[in-house]
Amino acid sequence: MDTLLAICQAIGLALAVGVGGPIAALFITVMACLHVGIDPRGTKWDFLGKIWFLFLVLISSAVALSLARSEDGPRRIARLGFATVFGAIAGAASLAEQGDSAIFGLVIGALVGAGSGIVATDVLIGARRRAELSNLESKASAGNTLEGIFAVAGIVIALLALFVPPLSLLGIVALVVLANGRRRKAGEKYEGLRVLR
Repeated sequence: MDTLLAICQAIGLALAVGVGGPIAALFITVMACLHVGIDPRGTKWDFLGKIWFLFLVLISSAVALSLARSEDGPRRIARLGFATVFGAIAGAASLAEQGDSAIFGLVIGALVGAGSGIVATDVLIGARRRAELSNLESKASAGNTLEGIFAVAGIVIALLALFVPPLSLLGIVALVVLANGRRRKAGEKYEGLRVLR
């Protein structure tokens, strides 16, 4: 049963970083430094709870957040790369903490982090584009508000993953529903364009 909980925690932490981005990664690193919810001491992944790693995540978060303000391409690459790497580290640390193979955690963390990062980035980019098209005076504010909401959602998912790991899987369900809704809406848009021909 401990292995199943560790897998749920690995999935939840990677999902949190994919959705919440660098802010969620900072939260997870702080929790590891405090040894609350995740305690990789005594494993090869104990650096997750070290102060130097916290500063490294802080610096890389600043870089990722500055790239997030740029055009869509660098924004997507920065968020996806960050979510993939940190998701893999968090996943490996979760499984290593229970004495399980960290390789499975690396793989599952990277896949979940990348997948959730793709969906979250596409939602954020789409919202910014809609704000620009509608000529909102506060288009930057609208994008920043949505990024803040995603960061809070990432922290909530991380809390669930750390303290009630099976509940963090609800985040996957919500992300799948969001992705399917976006795909259906895009299909309806193109269906309408075909009718106009």
